[in-house]
Amino acid sequence: MPTTTTTTILPVSKPTPWRSSPPSLGSGGNGGLVVECSSRPKKKATAHHMKTRPKKTQPWDIRRKGPTIYPPLPPLPPDWTLVTEEQSLPQPPPQDVEGSSPAPSAS
Repeated sequence: MPTTTTTTILPVSKPTPWRSSPPSLGSGGNGGLVVECSSRPKKKATAHHMKTRPKKTQPWDIRRKGPTIYPPLPPLPPDWTLVTEEQSLPQPPPQDVEGSSPAPSAS
């Protein structure tokens, strides 16, 4: 009695490489290693500066007022002045010519 054997070939997909996801902060649940509680937590910068800043303990310092507020300054003159052809520029004073100035006296 002849025996017949049938073989069935099933397609198998390639295994995909394992990809790691970037670690997330907090307890996101995807396996990131994050420390959530500590026995000695550190303050952030602003909280640390607020806690360690100098306190006003002297009465004269507690009663001290804020900065002095001065009245506003008058407006500055313009840097440039537009001059038209009808307006003339102020003439500078005449300069002495070399021969017309009196010679210093030798006394």
